[in-house]
Amino acid sequence: MVNKLILKYIGLFFAFTFFTSIGFYMSYKLQRRRKYLSTILLFLNRLQATITFRKDDIEEIVFNLADDELVPLKNAENNHYEKIIETLNFNNKDKELLSSFFKDLGTTDIDGELSHIKMYQELFSEQYKLSKEDIKNKGKLYRMLGLFSGLAFVVLFI
Repeated sequence: MVNKLILKYIGLFFAFTFFTSIGFYMSYKLQRRRKYLSTILLFLNRLQATITFRKDDIEEIVFNLADDELVPLKNAENNHYEKIIETLNFNNKDKELLSSFFKDLGTTDIDGELSHIKMYQELFSEQYKLSKEDIKNKGKLYRMLGLFSGLAFVVLFI
């Protein structure tokens, strides 16, 4: 009888830990999205400066500028960025913006490219601001929801 009770409490502990960790993971995904958006903004700034001062092929410039956070962009062959974008931690609006950015990149002259980059910097800045609000509002909600779901599960089965 004692062994069954101990096993029950161990199982409840693991269930509580599971629910809580799901809430914290969802909150972490929001923070990771903000980090990626910050990296994209930095990438766009560096891309704008590089295009202004160097006359290299746009694919070479993107390859050289993609740092550790944007390694998937280095692996994109023949402008197949759409497949790579799906693996990043973005919402649908972010994916759509990034996909359309790479789709239109390299199709105009230098002035057109610079205005293209400037426009997407503004769009990604807006997404970055929205991600900060999401972290503030939804991040705490996800953590608390995970915690209280775990507690409700434990109370239900005690």
